[in-house]
Amino acid sequence: MATTRELLLNDIDYSAWADQQLLEACSNLTTDELSRDLGASHRSILETLRHIFYAERVWRNRLLASKLPPLIEVGDQRLFEDPPPEPDLNSLKQKWPEVWHSLHRWLEDLQEPDISTELSCLKPDGEELRLSYSMIVAHLVNHSTLHRGQVISMLRTLGVRPPNVDQFSFYLL
Repeated sequence: MATTRELLLNDIDYSAWADQQLLEACSNLTTDELSRDLGASHRSILETLRHIFYAERVWRNRLLASKLPPLIEVGDQRLFEDPPPEPDLNSLKQKWPEVWHSLHRWLEDLQEPDISTELSCLKPDGEELRLSYSMIVAHLVNHSTLHRGQVISMLRTLGVRPPNVDQFSFYLL
């Protein structure tokens, strides 16, 4: 039976693989297609890819630092975006692998009991919220999966056949 750490490592590796599949699928899109407002939560394919990248990077940084900000800052997009000009597709292809690799290394170096380590932050009402490393990693992967689905839908809207980023397909590799 796999340990929690092994399961989370698999999830992180899957998420990195799926991100790479999308980056490659978007490589042949024009600048207009990448930046066109297609009505998704982050408007365009490029903005959605940036959002996934930023979120994975900020959660990775929080895990590496073993520290959470006040809850009011957790979802504030302005706190973890890059200054203009934000990364284009090629920059994402260059910068993103370090996020995946460092997150994998961090998780690989954790001992199984440490997976349940909890980080805390204050809710707006002053109450403490406690999240374990495993909960944060699960959130990171699920958040990315949600937004990858949006990119796939946007690719279909553009008439582009999207890659298969289903986790089962990752298992078949």
